[in-house]
Amino acid sequence: MNFRIVTAAAMFSTAVCGQSGMLREVWTQLDGSSVGDLITHPNYPEAPLLRTLEAEFRSPANLTDRYGVRMRAYLTPPSPGSYTFWISGDDNCELYLSTDDTSANKVRIARVSSWTNVDAWTTYAEQKSAPIALVGGRRYYVEALMKEGSGGDSLSVAWATSPDATLVVIPGSVLTPVAAA
Repeated sequence: MNFRIVTAAAMFSTAVCGQSGMLREVWTQLDGSSVGDLITHPNYPEAPLLRTLEAEFRSPANLTDRYGVRMRAYLTPPSPGSYTFWISGDDNCELYLSTDDTSANKVRIARVSSWTNVDAWTTYAEQKSAPIALVGGRRYYVEALMKEGSGGDSLSVAWATSPDATLVVIPGSVLTPVAAA
């Protein structure tokens, strides 16, 4: 599959004016299958080949080989509570959450060490975060990284808004895209 180039200016002329969703950034022609191969690439993080706005915390699946993805946004929980997060993806994925709305305070809360099928939430114990107390209406920076080597590829993040709630992919209604630098 060929990726099309979308400039930050074209994409964010409307995104920063109230749209919801996730900023998805893509780097192509990357060898390896670990997140480390993505974040050590000379074009990361300043020069992705593609920037898109996704309606939920999910990247399209089965696109191509040898690429990496960063998805990021501000997460605003609708109510206070103890939230649990899950990440699913292929090949290697990491999920970060900040204690506030700055990326500098992000910490890894879940990961996929090898790969999972699309939306497979229980393949590895480390795919699931510990419960995290969040304040309703407060913005938190959230980020996921994925590196695809070959074969199937996917990235999605879900949450349960309380211990008894159903796990769902995080909807765009609680996400505000981060403006690209």
